[in-house]
Amino acid sequence: MSAVAATTDGHASIGWPEAGRIDEGAIADLVTVRLDSVRLAGTTPETALESVVFAATAADVRDVIAGGRRIVSRGRHTEVDVPAELAASIERVYG
Repeated sequence: MSAVAATTDGHASIGWPEAGRIDEGAIADLVTVRLDSVRLAGTTPETALESVVFAATAADVRDVIAGGRRIVSRGRHTEVDVPAELAASIERVYG
């Protein structure tokens, strides 16, 4: 899998040709993934993309920037208290 297939070409295929690249005026949604978890052990620069696509989980996400806003920083949501929201949702479902 090439980086172009996962970025520019991938976005163009779903009708977003202005996205999928880091460039002035492009939509900026960026994710960083930690490569030192047990799921990604043995990842090399040559296999990083495939390793992340096929082995990483949400627990490996380190940072997320969406529309220019930092949503996740160092693995923690910046705008939502995830444990509290999860507990409230479970309470609404189960009473």
